[in-house]
Amino acid sequence: MKFGAIILAGGRGERFRGRKQFLDLRGKPLWKHVYDKAVQALGSDVNIVKVGIDFPGGDTRTDSVKLGLSALDDDTDRVVIVEAARPLVTVRQLKQLLLDPAPSAAFVMPLVNTVVMRDGSYIDRDEMYELLTPQAFDFQKLASAYATGKHTDMTDETRVMFEEYAIRAHFIETDDNLIKVTYPRDVAVVEGMLQSRGDLL
Repeated sequence: MKFGAIILAGGRGERFRGRKQFLDLRGKPLWKHVYDKAVQALGSDVNIVKVGIDFPGGDTRTDSVKLGLSALDDDTDRVVIVEAARPLVTVRQLKQLLLDPAPSAAFVMPLVNTVVMRDGSYIDRDEMYELLTPQAFDFQKLASAYATGKHTDMTDETRVMFEEYAIRAHFIETDDNLIKVTYPRDVAVVEGMLQSRGDLL
């Protein structure tokens, strides 16, 4: 089986007030933490596309994913997609997704806070997950789905697979290490977790 990976590092960082993917974190940029783990999980001979580093990202997340897919070899079987803003991802998690037989797989966390709709109604949080990256997919199916042109401005590829093929993702519950660096305050949290675990693989 031929693997590939896409690291999304093309964001403008509007909420972070700067391009967070280049933030120095313990001596190397944020994106490099993710890249190094991907190399360890997939091997140095596997095509790991760094959107926003190897070439400019798209105007939207969807555009960036499509650029990443087009940069992978056509005969790729399985692709892992991960955001550069999740530097605490582990080699074990990436390998787990690569070896998952499901055509769509993603890490999730159970919700811990009460969820309320804008109209004031409530949702049973026990029936909800917070969807995270990394995620992994059947490359051919995902690329074909995006090639239809129907799926625009998507925030998540598991939704693309569901809407195009009615494929439900295999959800893998995980802990809180997949925090996404979104705001400046998140940096201290990530640095603290890196220090406490010694950059656990």
